[in-house]
Amino acid sequence: MIIVTLIFLSVSVLVTYNKLNSTSTRFMYGIIASWVVSFVSFVLYLSKFNYYYNIIDSVFNFSPGTWNYLVLAKFNPLLLIRLLNLGVMLFYCSLLGFAVSFTRSLSPGTQRRTYIVLAAGFAVSLVLYDPAVHIAVQNESLRYALALSNHVVHFAKYVMLVGAFTLMVHYYWKYPNIRFIKNMTLVHTLSLIPVALLHVMLFSWAPKNLVKATYLEGYYNYLQPTFGTHKLMLSIMPYVVYAALTFMLVIVYKYNSIETYRRNRDIQINKSIDTATLGTRAFTHALKNHLIAIQSEAEYLKDKHAGDEDTVYSLNLMLKSCEAGMGSINEAADKFKRIQLNLQAQPLEAPVRQALSLLEPRSATVEVRFIPESVPSPVAYIDAPHLSEAIYNLLKNAIESLAGQERGIVTVEIAQRNGWGMIRISDNGPGVPEELLDQIFNPFFTTKASVNNWGIGLSYCHKIVTGHDGKIQVESKVGAGTSFTIFLPVV
Repeated sequence: MIIVTLIFLSVSVLVTYNKLNSTSTRFMYGIIASWVVSFVSFVLYLSKFNYYYNIIDSVFNFSPGTWNYLVLAKFNPLLLIRLLNLGVMLFYCSLLGFAVSFTRSLSPGTQRRTYIVLAAGFAVSLVLYDPAVHIAVQNESLRYALALSNHVVHFAKYVMLVGAFTLMVHYYWKYPNIRFIKNMTLVHTLSLIPVALLHVMLFSWAPKNLVKATYLEGYYNYLQPTFGTHKLMLSIMPYVVYAALTFMLVIVYKYNSIETYRRNRDIQINKSIDTATLGTRAFTHALKNHLIAIQSEAEYLKDKHAGDEDTVYSLNLMLKSCEAGMGSINEAADKFKRIQLNLQAQPLEAPVRQALSLLEPRSATVEVRFIPESVPSPVAYIDAPHLSEAIYNLLKNAIESLAGQERGIVTVEIAQRNGWGMIRISDNGPGVPEELLDQIFNPFFTTKASVNNWGIGLSYCHKIVTGHDGKIQVESKVGAGTSFTIFLPVV
């Protein structure tokens, strides 16, 4: 059981390390620390009752020699009771604190007040269950008040338990379109379920007053915990522990598989862009030479046949095509140049407004809506010129996808979700087939039938966003539109 607990704690650290904001991480380690304190102090307190060995052996798998050593050791029982109650209450307070900080479902002011209430409740519970208080209190009315507060505390701990998981489940359903946040929420919720289940099974009776004063000063009666009175729990406890650990390992494995796939996908796209960069110079140089030769010959023929209007008209079309081709080649070469980002702390609204200002006058059939949800705008370390160009590319793609549509709407949103600044650009266009979504960021991949489109705009966007340590995801449904979402870590 001890080995299982250590593995369990290691898995918890593996899940939480570098994956949460700092406040959430502190509360998660509070959950882990409370587990250790509760478990260790509980086992050491049980060692005072040597006849508990059969229970200890069946549940915790202690060897007789280890148990005899603990029985003979002179641990301070009052300290163990304090640590046990501290660990139990810290678990519930940390669990709710983690849910509040992870989901950020409350306003900053309400969130701070919640932390203050949790800290105050934690401190009051420590006083209520302190052995010295119960030893000193001899008045019947005060004892009745302490018994009543015991019921209140036990009710409050289950309210915190239910509240924590309610917040996590609500957060999971509230943002179903943010895939990586949804996966992160799911893995933490499912990982905390066995944690809470095991804690409730072991410590459903705690916190509890486990000491009573006697008529002789300095002599106290230490009460036996109710643990061990439920035979069914003792028989199934080892199986529940191993089942919970197996469940956690499966959840962590699946989550890491998803994250590994996405990370490898980003690496693959960036390698494809770098490979395309190496060949672009030679490719564009050779292509430019051919276009220059065509331009030269067309100019010569235009001068020679200046009196033939049909010929001059055709030659002008050739020259315009050559100019457009040269422009596309220069654009491709510029996009694939080595990108150097100059990151500065700026609000995300700045590059969005800059990109919107670059849009050409639109037709009356396309409406662009800008919704800055967060006030003030989230601040992140960004390169405003590069990021605004990436956003402009997404806006232009969205508007072009609405060509010929009777009522086109492009929506630009700015928000903050769980420590990430979010820029979402959505349209109600024709959408992209699901089988093409995995290829959409690949260099030179395009669904547009246009000689001026090289399929590099989205590759450029991916390069810029990942260069900001951000994420970009696309979701689309044929006939319902497409949504590109950029996530950047906020300051």
